[in-house]
Amino acid sequence: MQHNKKNIWERCQTTMLISSVVVGTLCTPVHAAITSVGSGSISNQANPEGYTCSIDYGYWIQNAGIVEPGIDGCNPPSGIIGAPKPLIPQLSGPASDQPTATHRWWGSVSFYGEMPVGDSSKAGYITPDPITARITNLGFRMMGIPNGLKYDGNNAWQYSIPDPFSEVFDGIAFANTAHSNLDASLYDYSDGSMTVEWRDGSTAVMRATFVYGSPYVFIDVLSGQLKINTRGGDGPERGLFYQNSNKLGIWTEVASNRNSFLIVGEGDTQYSNVNAASVTASNNSGHFTAVWLPVDDGLPSAAMINDFAALALNRVDEVRIDYDVDLADNSVRIQQHYLFQDQEVTTMAGQMPLQWKNDQNTSSSGYKARSSRGIVRFSALSQFSYELPFIGVLPSLPGSDTAGYDVGKLKSLITDFVDRGESSWNTATDTYWAGKNYGKVAELAALAQQHGMTSEHDRLISWLKAELEDWFTATHNGQPDATKYFAYDDQWNTLLGFSESFGSQQQLNDHHFHYGYFVRAAAEICRTDKSWCAPDAWGSMVELLIRDYAAGRNDPMFPYTRNFDPANGFSWASGHANFVLGNNNESTSEAANAYGAIVLYGLITGNDELTQRGMYLHASSAASYWEYWNNIDRYRGLGSDYDNFPAEYDKMTTSIIWGNGMVFSTWFSGAYAHILGIQGLPLNPLVMHIGQHPDYLADYVTLGLKESSNGKPSGLASGEWSDIWWNILAMTDADAAVADFNSRNFDYTVESGESMAHTYHWINSWRQLGHLKSGDGTVSSDYPAAMVFEKNGQLTYLAYNYGDTPKLVTFSDGMAILVAANSFGRKVTGDMPDSQQSDTEAPYPAGTMTVAQITATSAQLSWLPATDNIGVADYLVTVTPGDSRYTVKDTHLSLTGLTASTDYTVSIIARDASGNQSTATTTSFTTDYSSGGDTAPTTPTQLTTTNITNNGASISWVAATDDYGIDHYQVTVSQQGSVLQTHELKTTSLTLTGLSAGVEYLVSVQAFDTAGQSSAAATVRFTTTSNGQTDCQTFCFEEQGDTLVVTAAVDASLVDFHYKVNGGTQLNVAMSKSGGAFEYKISGLLNNDVVDYFFTVIDDSAYDTDWSQYVFGAGSGAGQGNCQDFCLNEEGSSLMVTAAVDASKIDLHYIVNGGVQMNVSMTKGDGDFSYEIPNLSANDVVDYFFTVINGLAYDTAWSRYTFRSTTATSPIAGDNADAKQDGPADNAAEPDTGATDSAGGAGSIVLGLMIPLWLLGRRRKS
Repeated sequence: MQHNKKNIWERCQTTMLISSVVVGTLCTPVHAAITSVGSGSISNQANPEGYTCSIDYGYWIQNAGIVEPGIDGCNPPSGIIGAPKPLIPQLSGPASDQPTATHRWWGSVSFYGEMPVGDSSKAGYITPDPITARITNLGFRMMGIPNGLKYDGNNAWQYSIPDPFSEVFDGIAFANTAHSNLDASLYDYSDGSMTVEWRDGSTAVMRATFVYGSPYVFIDVLSGQLKINTRGGDGPERGLFYQNSNKLGIWTEVASNRNSFLIVGEGDTQYSNVNAASVTASNNSGHFTAVWLPVDDGLPSAAMINDFAALALNRVDEVRIDYDVDLADNSVRIQQHYLFQDQEVTTMAGQMPLQWKNDQNTSSSGYKARSSRGIVRFSALSQFSYELPFIGVLPSLPGSDTAGYDVGKLKSLITDFVDRGESSWNTATDTYWAGKNYGKVAELAALAQQHGMTSEHDRLISWLKAELEDWFTATHNGQPDATKYFAYDDQWNTLLGFSESFGSQQQLNDHHFHYGYFVRAAAEICRTDKSWCAPDAWGSMVELLIRDYAAGRNDPMFPYTRNFDPANGFSWASGHANFVLGNNNESTSEAANAYGAIVLYGLITGNDELTQRGMYLHASSAASYWEYWNNIDRYRGLGSDYDNFPAEYDKMTTSIIWGNGMVFSTWFSGAYAHILGIQGLPLNPLVMHIGQHPDYLADYVTLGLKESSNGKPSGLASGEWSDIWWNILAMTDADAAVADFNSRNFDYTVESGESMAHTYHWINSWRQLGHLKSGDGTVSSDYPAAMVFEKNGQLTYLAYNYGDTPKLVTFSDGMAILVAANSFGRKVTGDMPDSQQSDTEAPYPAGTMTVAQITATSAQLSWLPATDNIGVADYLVTVTPGDSRYTVKDTHLSLTGLTASTDYTVSIIARDASGNQSTATTTSFTTDYSSGGDTAPTTPTQLTTTNITNNGASISWVAATDDYGIDHYQVTVSQQGSVLQTHELKTTSLTLTGLSAGVEYLVSVQAFDTAGQSSAAATVRFTTTSNGQTDCQTFCFEEQGDTLVVTAAVDASLVDFHYKVNGGTQLNVAMSKSGGAFEYKISGLLNNDVVDYFFTVIDDSAYDTDWSQYVFGAGSGAGQGNCQDFCLNEEGSSLMVTAAVDASKIDLHYIVNGGVQMNVSMTKGDGDFSYEIPNLSANDVVDYFFTVINGLAYDTAWSRYTFRSTTATSPIAGDNADAKQDGPADNAAEPDTGATDSAGGAGSIVLGLMIPLWLLGRRRKS
């Protein structure tokens, strides 16, 4: 049932022309509405100028909003062929008057409505655990999850539903006697329930209400009569266990999945054909309740039948789940109420482990079942409540002179990052990868500020502001943006970020993951500049993002807590939930990052409701992580009902939670380092929950590093997140983390959301702090931004005061810290607790003062921060002569209006909130002699590197300028933050020597004038070549004049080359070794000469390659003509790709000029596989690899071909998964088929399991 919702978004005051194209039968609006939001703005639609497309076993569109993924065609250079088809929410009744809700355990219904019988592309099952159901065009199919759950003996504990697209197989189905081929829609929903409506045209036929945790489904028949269908009539797979008055009991046992169902009618109810496969039920009320009875085997007892039947007609139409925060200890109390027509009603409620383990007041009826999340206990209840701890958040870990790290080294790492320049800090234009980079820079900015690096902090924050302001503005220069903007969709009531990644638009996936990084970055900006988050500045845009993924109740624009499911207690990642296993969620850390960022933002803006909402979402997510992902009670030795995993499951954790089970893997990798490490992405003080149980974490680390070559992070393969694992290890054994980190000497691959500086500071900070103490039930705080740590019995108390006045933060063990405004406070065991009036201790003086950028009339001051037992409130800066006084809160100050050629003295006194003053820190400087305002030189420009070898390179630049002349240039060469070479010269070029092979270097050039003033540094990075480096992958050919240069880049002691020219005499020659490859030259060739050849490769053993053929002067690759293995041939403007290998199927994956990755199935003919890449131009670069499928499957490595180039590089055959992962990345969501990939083969290998894709879908994140 498609329902066109009323537009509840107030349209803007100005409109901008985007396009006037006609899209199929749907006319795209000729104007996009641009709405002002504070200082920012949003659009109301996708800009067609930003549409992109890809070829991946079909033609797919991206960045067009919430549309069907398929289009008529795709020509990557020119764009889409055809028109995108919008998806419309499937809503009716009360749901159509509420913001459109997706995600949850029933998201497939609002997204797609009915899942037609037999249609594998609409695979979705809803999971009101312990029930699972498929909403079809006939009604719904219903089964109990517990008896369908099976352990596969390896990675999965799940209900792999047999024959999932039939009307009924195992279990039972409900249909209608008078209507078929129905339209289904979401009719109503609440925090823990949802109602489906089926219509036949305009006629409402049936409704059914599903309640999470409940054994009941409440059915209303509005037209016709109810049909109850099973796979067959009475027999070995079906029978009756009860029939009395208005009740009928049916058991089924199909494919070893046993279910017992009780159907209860309201009033006098007749059941006909009760022994047949299709039973008809009728009564005057039209009300029925389908009951799933928790029976493992055999038949339900009379007592069970009576107990569940007694409450079956107590209908529930709403489950309301509220929370409140106890401000004395930050605990969160969750209350769940069962309602019918706004009145509480007693029902047989099912409590999941997170609920019953933390509920001190409820006793169970004794009925229970082991379901997806563990033991569900049933009790007759109208409401219940449970309590969870909030462990706290911090903006960062504070800087410390006693943490044992080299502050100078940390600063050099921060400087090294900053010196790379803004262009290197982020190159992504999608919300996920850009968001990760913003989160990374926010962490670095906090570290820079804490360590007195004022200019670096200001530069990082200024860049973050510019980036977020770009995203938060939908137009530039009067024109609508095509990327890096947000648009509000008033049909789906969601905010879409452009560009999309991982299906964040088409499937509404992962908004909390993506937007949480933006909010985290905004919180760091506003920590030091609260005006930026003012409602009339950029705060309204930040809050719009929060409202999208975690709106409050009764928000007119967004559904309540879109991603977070109050009934389950954790978040779901998928918006459409179009999977047989239901919905799923993988990374709890990215969810905690998103919810913790809300807490920080609420504290900054003084929004208590927002702060407490974030605390609830964070506390529940953290508790669910330990309950459902890590099964902490098994680790504590609590078996039986407290063990949420089946006894036969032998792993201590899982990675992906599904509505119908769990899988130990990830969407993108089967490596243990990724499966467990993803819970540490990102790792910052918003994600401290993973350190709550350090003894468990020690074993978790051991398992995560199972495949490491030395059992440590340093032994992980490239791309397996060594730095993430150092961060995790530090939370359980920081000494080991630091030692292993140091063993790499800063030589490792940095994870995309991490930085060397952050990792270095993080692991050394934990070395001082020990383990997390907060959340263990022994000590709590009365302020959200406070935590406690323990090392060898000593507690460290940390708090950050986001307010503008001192705040007394108290802890439950009696400790108290009076924290200065906008500052950290710290206490340790043995310190005296503070009180509001107790401070008489003066601050410790400010540290070393630096005077920079001195001119005749100005100078820049900066200093290391002072310290205080409570916190430094401000600094009094006095400048003489003139006795100028300044009061500042930061650790930097710009002096202007000075006199030329004058000696100045600067004095700094630190003051705390109680008026105590430090002794003075002083320094002196002299202004420049020029009264004409001698300025520093300009920055050298166009710094470039050429002639790069394995031990050197040439650099050059365009000269700087200066009002009094350039004296010299200083060139520094550094690697991983350490300066290796320094050169002073008066020319604008330099040849570097003495470098190492295969190493990345940073070169910086500064200009100095005759007054000694320096310019800002120009920087460039380059990597020396490796010893014996060659572009050749295996056997390669290059034409040089009339000569064919043959190269063999193989691991061998000898290589012989055997060849014939134009069918002449065979020549057999030994190839000469040059560097890391073998070479031979055939001279005197003419165009179209045919060279037949093969190689003999000799090492410990020897082998011959097959005969191949090369046509000289035809631009061919290795093996043109009679192709052997993989060959490329140019024909006109097309590149013909041939694969002559033994396979049942071959897929080609390619990228033209760094664009979108295309994935196509090659066509088989005459024994070979072929594909044509059309419309290429000279020097177009094609990156590619193959997937070869023949029973098993393997990927070749990435290779590169330059079209119409004299050099043709032959690809290599064989399995090289690492090389593939290192190739060009494709962040687009996979096409949403919901079903088994039509290509089969390798497409079905997902999460390390041979599972059809309709069970799991396809999505990558790395």
